[in-house]
Amino acid sequence: MRRVDAHDRSFVLKQVTNARWLAERPDVVGYEAKVLEMLGTDTSLPVPEVVAVDATGAEAGDPSMLITHIDAAPAGSLDRPDDVLEPLAETAVAIGEVEPPSWVRPFARYLDASEASPPLWTTVEPVWERAIDALDGAAPDTEPRFIHRDYHHWNVLWHDEVVGIVDWSQTSIGPASMDIAHCRMNLATQFGVGAADRFRDAWQERTGLRHHPYFDIVTVVDLLPDWRPRDRENRILDDYLTGLVGEL
Repeated sequence: MRRVDAHDRSFVLKQVTNARWLAERPDVVGYEAKVLEMLGTDTSLPVPEVVAVDATGAEAGDPSMLITHIDAAPAGSLDRPDDVLEPLAETAVAIGEVEPPSWVRPFARYLDASEASPPLWTTVEPVWERAIDALDGAAPDTEPRFIHRDYHHWNVLWHDEVVGIVDWSQTSIGPASMDIAHCRMNLATQFGVGAADRFRDAWQERTGLRHHPYFDIVTVVDLLPDWRPRDRENRILDDYLTGLVGEL
């Protein structure tokens, strides 16, 4: 992904070069472009405008999409997470209120729990084992909603308010709590579990719904086996998962 300046305007060129991703989802660029066009036409969500698409890479060499550049920083770059937690919750609610077209793909796990095992770096292996076992049961009943599927503070652009939401390639119809869980995990590893909990509470207050820790555990376990270990994040993730398992 890179910025392109032309004709006194700024754009972002997004290209997918990962062979494994393309083998799994050869339509990933075309799908995201379709989602962005739908959101830009049918909703008030702040998303980039699609300028051009080469879904197969026939012209650009790799599947590519040119979108408008939104001149703002990711909310994750701010020093004070509490400035953005309420707006992040409000934005999550707005995403969940989108009426999804029939072509939006259904939610799917990134990893089958039967294929998961505790990471080598953990200091709380029994906690991971219990978390993985918990996913063998049925998921809590939820009403299917339109979800971003990769919702977190680094995919939300901020300039005194939310001015952009990017990276819609995983958009699905599924539990709204998956967006909350994904954002919570990212908040927890950067700012601590307290920030993640305050975001959850803000979303619950706005929706009147309960966010079930099952979905947080799905999000954490779905990191396996590709999580790139760094000591600080690993310690936080161990602590975070310990708390989640304790809530079951």
